[in-house]
Amino acid sequence: MKVVKILLLVLGFYILYVTIRAVRFENIASTILDLRWKLLPILLVYPLVFFLDTLGWAYAFPKNLPKQASIAELYRTRIIGETLNAVIPWAASLGGEPVKAELLKRRRGVPLSESYASILIVHTTFWLSLNVFVILGIALTFKKLPLSPVLWHSVLAFLLVLGLIAILVIVGLHLGVFKKVHRLGEVLKWWGDKSSEKRHKYLELDEHIKKFYSRNPSRFLISSAFNFLGWMAGVLEAYWIISILDIPIGFREAWLIEALIQVLRIVTFFIPSSVGAQEGGIVLLFLQLGFEQSVGLLFAVIRRLREILWIVLGLTLWSFTEERPALKKLKN
Repeated sequence: MKVVKILLLVLGFYILYVTIRAVRFENIASTILDLRWKLLPILLVYPLVFFLDTLGWAYAFPKNLPKQASIAELYRTRIIGETLNAVIPWAASLGGEPVKAELLKRRRGVPLSESYASILIVHTTFWLSLNVFVILGIALTFKKLPLSPVLWHSVLAFLLVLGLIAILVIVGLHLGVFKKVHRLGEVLKWWGDKSSEKRHKYLELDEHIKKFYSRNPSRFLISSAFNFLGWMAGVLEAYWIISILDIPIGFREAWLIEALIQVLRIVTFFIPSSVGAQEGGIVLLFLQLGFEQSVGLLFAVIRRLREILWIVLGLTLWSFTEERPALKKLKN
């Protein structure tokens, strides 16, 4: 599986190379250099996206956010974790999630069961808020944009699947899926004689999640709301890129573009950072909207430059983290 993902990454880079070559690299570089300081607001918007998503995570903890883990610590931890999600080729964009839990334990003493519970919960609020975000983007532009019926139907099918998965996950977590895993492990003798600690962790994790859903419905809604605001902040970034490139479309269309890009990223989660697939998808989307290939590629390249800068920041923070866990150990 690891080899397959690396091959997909190579394929993504090849698609990116072919796309850039078709438009000519010199033209892209010249346009970006001409923009210069107009690109600066993009670097200011994304920290806001991260901050809102961090608040969403803070409200997903089973209890109140542990006193020893401040919002600043969560913010830093999330940057590192999301960076590893983007660059680890074998983990389907989830390689940084265990790292987040381990870092909070090692740096701030937050129990692993609480951190893992918050990560599972915040993923459900992410999915639900994304569903709402995409649905509203479609509702605002459905009769206005000249997108093909195939694209509309594909997005609607994605929403149905994503919404169903989110509901099933929430129901499963609420009913105690980890307790059932524990019982299955007892029957199949997964645990052995010396793994009582592992068994108790499953039960403790299950208990944290069940208490959250039964006792803290308001925190679930607040977490979802902050995640939705994070998606909306992403629209600001898309709208600014559209504005500086003088693309004649408005805020509602920018909302739909951002929503479809997020759909594309989830569909291509098996390619690290959706390299190539994201750029190719954005180009096709702009072609659907009636623009030239070069317009879509410029938009995609500017987004990618911002992602690269944040990956560099995340890897820098990771390299200076003395308590960082070994990735091979987490992988196993």
